[in-house]
Amino acid sequence: MPREGFRTDTTSLATEGTNFQDFGTAFARAAAALQNGLASVNACAPTSGEAPAPEKGQVEGFVQGLTTFADKADMPPWGDDEIGEKFGIAYEGLQTGMFESMKHLAQELTNIGGALGAMAKNHNENESFNEQLIRQEQNDVDFAAGGGGTTSSISKVT
Repeated sequence: MPREGFRTDTTSLATEGTNFQDFGTAFARAAAALQNGLASVNACAPTSGEAPAPEKGQVEGFVQGLTTFADKADMPPWGDDEIGEKFGIAYEGLQTGMFESMKHLAQELTNIGGALGAMAKNHNENESFNEQLIRQEQNDVDFAAGGGGTTSSISKVT
């Protein structure tokens, strides 16, 4: 007859904790790449601590000069028409919060992963301690009943 109660798959819990941490790290890299990519087209500032996108080479600059209007070189990437201006106002007003939110989300995903790993470790330690406590209690009951058990003391399981 199976035991009743909760069963915790601590191996899966620990594995998923590692997956969350990896996902948080990958998300942070993707967010930094997005911000640096937008910075390369003058749509925002680059991420702090990261080098801005490399300058264009002479050939690439020459080709771009031939395919764009010289008077539009300092224009934001969304343009200066009515729709572009409206988008720019909305985007510039939200970009700082957006990048802060993405950074915060990446950190929280990593924190959740660490917490899941710690939960698995703590659950295993708690189960080991409880099993040792039950074995000691059974030995004490057997000894008191004359069954030949031995008395023992619980030491902290680490």
